[in-house]
Amino acid sequence: MQYMRPKFYADEHVPVQISMALRKREIDIITCQQAEMLNQDDEAQLRFALRNGRALITYDSDFLTLVQGLRDHCGLLFFTRRLDVGTAVRIIEEVYFTYSADDLKNTVLFLPSH
Repeated sequence: MQYMRPKFYADEHVPVQISMALRKREIDIITCQQAEMLNQDDEAQLRFALRNGRALITYDSDFLTLVQGLRDHCGLLFFTRRLDVGTAVRIIEEVYFTYSADDLKNTVLFLPSH
């Protein structure tokens, strides 16, 4: 079985600069703005991420409740506090190199972990 790197989807709470920096590092990430999902409800955001095989990145705690009721999702990277862009980028990059797409399925990561 081939090891697949995770792909990410950043909701509207994630500063666009984070996605831009990750793309420069050749990490596959799209924003809700790029996906034309701005102002869609959280359930629609999760459905979009699942349909497109992407782990969702957010600061919005509403997603923690939503994923509990789901049978399947591609992963949730939940930031527990606001971080500067550079720190957030390093943390997501670490997740990218540590976890496969399969590892993140139905998983919630609380970031930063320390």
